[in-house]
Amino acid sequence: MTLTVNGTEHTIDVEPRQLLVHAIREELDLTGTHIGCDTGNCGACTVLKDGKPIKSCLMFATQADGSELMTVEGMEDLPEAGEDLHPLQEGFREEHGLQCGYCTPGMIMSGKALLDNNPDPDEEEIREAISGNLCRCTGYQNIVRSIEYAADELEEGEIAAADGGVVTDADGSTVTPAGLTDEDDEFDCGVENCCGGPTTDRDHDSISGGESE
Repeated sequence: MTLTVNGTEHTIDVEPRQLLVHAIREELDLTGTHIGCDTGNCGACTVLKDGKPIKSCLMFATQADGSELMTVEGMEDLPEAGEDLHPLQEGFREEHGLQCGYCTPGMIMSGKALLDNNPDPDEEEIREAISGNLCRCTGYQNIVRSIEYAADELEEGEIAAADGGVVTDADGSTVTPAGLTDEDDEFDCGVENCCGGPTTDRDHDSISGGESE
């Protein structure tokens, strides 16, 4: 069978009776997906299949043939992760959303599915989204706060991207981006009359749809 996991295509041999969670862990060596109850109750094995959260202990591996899967290992490769952690992972760290950590990968994947479809959930919506994931340690409140933290961070990132990456401090003053000084912070995007930077006629015509001379 062939499936794409965290953006990489894999072809693996599986027995017809092998569960998806075992194929993920044993054939692909992605052990961040945990096995808990083996009955679909705890949610520790939650992964995303074609963007939707599923409990991988309730599906045969062959049923995922041709699908796209994301496991917790794939979070670090998402654009939102930058050079550190994805905001969801950072939220669980900052808001103390884990203790033993066994349920955490499944919680993160359920949180990811929620925020993909609802970037600004309220507490009730968060609790509904993680209702299929059991935790015996935290009492859930900090998990809810962790997902709220991620929603706020992702929203701030979208705002920064929309305004061209301008960053402001708490008092509203502009913060010079890393790598720029106050003298050279006039960013040149390369498009004439856009950010003040020059460009060639050829580049300008190709962007505007005109013909170059």
